[in-house]
Amino acid sequence: MAFTDGRLFRDRALEPVCGIGDVLFLLDQKGPLTKAPWWFVKGIEPVFGLGPHGLMIIWSQSAAGAAGYGTGVGNQALPDQAATGNIGAGAYADINNSKLLQQGPQQLFQMRFALKPLALTGPKEHDIELQVYLPGSAGKFGILGASPGYYNMADQLQDPGDVIDSPAQGANQTLPAAFPAVHARSQNNLTEMFIFEINGPRFRLWNNGSVALTAGLIGLRIWGFRYDLEPIWPDNSWVKRWVYGGLRPAPPIDRAIPVVQTAVYTGQGTF
Repeated sequence: MAFTDGRLFRDRALEPVCGIGDVLFLLDQKGPLTKAPWWFVKGIEPVFGLGPHGLMIIWSQSAAGAAGYGTGVGNQALPDQAATGNIGAGAYADINNSKLLQQGPQQLFQMRFALKPLALTGPKEHDIELQVYLPGSAGKFGILGASPGYYNMADQLQDPGDVIDSPAQGANQTLPAAFPAVHARSQNNLTEMFIFEINGPRFRLWNNGSVALTAGLIGLRIWGFRYDLEPIWPDNSWVKRWVYGGLRPAPPIDRAIPVVQTAVYTGQGTF
């Protein structure tokens, strides 16, 4: 039986929204993606570790990262568009469309994130607030009277933090002192978003403390899937299916057609 499926965030487990060979229907801010709404999935690749220690730096007080933190092993270089300098009390720094999160032609990135600071001087970790815009002016995680929402690491579960060595011959692996909670990549399902080609997000870091942020760095641990896509166009084999609020000519596929937002929907008018 043919059907469509637009339900995202259905489970906490981080999984692809479709499989290789499936069809996606993509949306932008106003509705069906202008470039092409129908896409065939040619390949899927898991994505994680967008920097050493799994951290993509978005802010550093200095013009470099820290020992062990940069864009690659052995350097302390900052990613393009990373913000630098002090952040005063009540002030913010913007990170605009980082090139690390920009995709190639006909690529879609499904991602989740966790906020991770390192050696901050000044405010406490829970004084750091993160807002997200996708694309650059459309606030995410909010509602009409409060947009974008504020993401605070107080809401995220700790990482498992595995430091257990593999067992030697004739020995058993050491058990952890306490078993970790759900992994952040699965728990943080509400941070999930989709980036199409080079249309990445803007991150805004707020210092909600009473003193300036004068040292350290802040990054994101990111996990997800990259989809390699190819646009498909109607032909005589297409059939009418109910997709995104209407009967549309659609590929004659007998599986779900996920409807995916690549930007915050802003098509509504005034009251």
